[in-house]
Amino acid sequence: MKILCSILTAAVVLLPLGAVPAQANDKRPSLPTAVLNAKTVYVDNQTTTADLQDTVYTELTKWGRLQIVDTPQKADIVLRLSNGNYVKFVEGNTTAPASDPKTGNGSAPQNGLTPVSEKSSGADTEVPPGSTRISVIDPKSNNSLWSDVRKTNNPKAATHLLDGLREAFDQKEKAHGAK
Repeated sequence: MKILCSILTAAVVLLPLGAVPAQANDKRPSLPTAVLNAKTVYVDNQTTTADLQDTVYTELTKWGRLQIVDTPQKADIVLRLSNGNYVKFVEGNTTAPASDPKTGNGSAPQNGLTPVSEKSSGADTEVPPGSTRISVIDPKSNNSLWSDVRKTNNPKAATHLLDGLREAFDQKEKAHGAK
């Protein structure tokens, strides 16, 4: 009897917590008209995982909503895949940022190159380990129009990377159809 009471109490306490992510997802900004009208897409893979880009190509092809093009100049939108970790290498003979012991920013040259950390354009929050941000970018302005973060720590999870984008398209198209 005590076990049953404990299970029921846990269910009552934890049940509302399971609903929070679904409610949070509903508050995502809707897709701009420019994204809805897009016919072509370029995939900008800024992760170090070629398999992830292959998965996105496969999922885009299955979806059939957008035609993949080979340059951002030919694209109506760009899908930027990023994991939030960027290192840009600059030549060793250029001025490197001063090292800040409080933040740990900057470092000494290694093998003629100096690593410099950067934040991703369009990223408004950190990307958790094992996840990937997919951002819809305007190729003309390089502005982020929409983004989502999804788990991609295994091949099966990676196949769901475009789910948020597909859902946003569906919601916007249903809203237009209801008017």
